[in-house]
Amino acid sequence: MGIAAKNLGKLIIAFALCLPAVQAADDATSTDLFATASAAFTARDFAHSAELLEQLLLLQPECAECAHLLGRAYGHMAEQATWSRAIGLAKKTRVALENAVNIDPSNAPAIEDLIRYYRRAPGFLGGNNAKATELEQRLRRLQSELAS
Repeated sequence: MGIAAKNLGKLIIAFALCLPAVQAADDATSTDLFATASAAFTARDFAHSAELLEQLLLLQPECAECAHLLGRAYGHMAEQATWSRAIGLAKKTRVALENAVNIDPSNAPAIEDLIRYYRRAPGFLGGNNAKATELEQRLRRLQSELAS
């Protein structure tokens, strides 16, 4: 085996040994980001919360809880925004809530918020009574499964 092959083998082993530490650092960063985003949301700093949650979803795109809280942050921002800005924020709200439900189809709070969105939003913003009814049926099935 040549020197280059030995060095490559050592590099691969070193990289493999470092992966758990990198993953742990990413998990800690994600946990910190979520805690900070949640605190900002609780403090009603929805823009800061949304910014942090967007960053977090880049790190962990399968985080249903992150997507759900992002949808809620956008929703609150839309409630406080001018009409023209609220349109864009409402669309972001719907996309984030749909994403949360797609990531975790058993996330009852996200399903409830998406139902509320579908019921309240006008059609041009994605409001849809048929989708809301379908989700309500799904939520009832989920709740009966959890009760048994």
